[in-house]
Amino acid sequence: MNFWVGLIIGLILGWAIEWVIDWLFWRREEEAATVPAAASRTVDLELQGKLAALEAEKESLAARLQEALNREPQVIVQEVVKEVMLDRDRLQKIHGIGDVFTRRFNEAGVYTFAQLAALTPERAREIINPEEWQAIEPEQWIAEARQFAETAKSSQGEG
Repeated sequence: MNFWVGLIIGLILGWAIEWVIDWLFWRREEEAATVPAAASRTVDLELQGKLAALEAEKESLAARLQEALNREPQVIVQEVVKEVMLDRDRLQKIHGIGDVFTRRFNEAGVYTFAQLAALTPERAREIINPEEWQAIEPEQWIAEARQFAETAKSSQGEG
């Protein structure tokens, strides 16, 4: 009888193990094969919605640009010409102003010695935004810029 009991228990255990393997590996692959199709359709719909929204935004921006160009072309052209044709002074001539500080001044709209001379020391500090370890002297920069601006103005008057 031990033989038959062992055989039946072995068959039941073998069947249970086969069922677990089937459930864990084969059925998951079947589910994974069906889920991506549905998920990809959802993703496709989301992307189509986003694409439609971007197309609408693009057309809205194009319409606004055309409206601005139709309304004020002279102002736009003047601003572009002013930016391109602006005579920029070499702010690096001022002691303590290098390329980085010049770039920061330019980003803030300060291109000439006269513009720098018109700043307050507080505004110059705001523009430069120095690190704690950097010692800057905006009062001295403004004084030097004023001297350079006066020199440039007097040389233009002579020429």
